[in-house]
Amino acid sequence: MRNIILLTIILTFTSQLKAQNYDLPPNPKAGKCYERCFDYEKKFEWKEVDCEKIKAERNKEKTKEELIKIEQNKLKMKKYQEKLKEFGYEVDINGIADNKTILAHHKYLKKKKKEEKQKPKAEKRKAKSE
Repeated sequence: MRNIILLTIILTFTSQLKAQNYDLPPNPKAGKCYERCFDYEKKFEWKEVDCEKIKAERNKEKTKEELIKIEQNKLKMKKYQEKLKEFGYEVDINGIADNKTILAHHKYLKKKKKEEKQKPKAEKRKAKSE
């Protein structure tokens, strides 16, 4: 019985240490506003923005062009999520950069960077063998 309780406690604390939440910026300051910045070639980051600008954008009605652009961005994100899923990452295909998508994106970028580093080494080995 004691071993089961100890195992449960260890598993609980280990899983909480690995959990990362990208819904909120790290170390946010009170009274400041932040915006999610997702770039397909860079790691996900938060950017500090003017709070008045955000309030004005929320209250303003969206034009037809803005709505089309939002839908295009969603479709682009869905295609990217499908691509990540094809590579074997666990992602929900919903058109939104949620936690699963961001974690998969970071892993994909890390793998891509590693492959780029190994590419010149493989070319050197190939040249030496010829």
